[in-house]
Amino acid sequence: MAETPYEREAGYAERYRDRRFQSGHGPLTDRRERAALRSLLRAARWSDGPWLDAPSGAGRLSDELPGPTVRLDRDAGMLRAAGPERPRVCGSVHALPFADGVFAGLLCHRLLQHIPTAVERIDILRELARVCRGPIVVSFFDAHSLQHARRLLRRAVGKKRSGRAAVGRGAFLRELRAAGLRPLAVRALRRFIAEQTLVLCERLPVD
Repeated sequence: MAETPYEREAGYAERYRDRRFQSGHGPLTDRRERAALRSLLRAARWSDGPWLDAPSGAGRLSDELPGPTVRLDRDAGMLRAAGPERPRVCGSVHALPFADGVFAGLLCHRLLQHIPTAVERIDILRELARVCRGPIVVSFFDAHSLQHARRLLRRAVGKKRSGRAAVGRGAFLRELRAAGLRPLAVRALRRFIAEQTLVLCERLPVD
């Protein structure tokens, strides 16, 4: 189901850009995520051409991508906060406004943990695969982690639900294959401790 662009409250995007990964545990998380992404990109092979960062948020990881990068996000405020240095498109990952195979590579980071069902995740992954002819890096929350166990414990004692969805590594790799993608390498920020996990994959050949 396609989503419509939306705006959060005034100043949200700037606060996210300037504070989310620059205070508390944010800087350490940022370093770990960048290290995991760089490790996967070193293992990837790609041709020349543009990359897509979708959703890009405020563009924190766009500079890690090896080609000229297009930023896509549903939140126009996030795109404005990212700055005008790179092409920006306000749109949804459910229906990407791009031709088949136009991108040499693609990053989809910190999205799928907000998608509650396997059916929805597979639909998004198929759409990502449609527009990309090269490597795709996606992230998910691993249910087999201490961080997720703590989340479940807080929920059990009546704490507010976070709205995030986690899935076991094996189940997520099956979702990738169901979407027509071949997993190539997996990098967890901290295996069995942190939920955040990145996967390098490529499109399966079409018979």
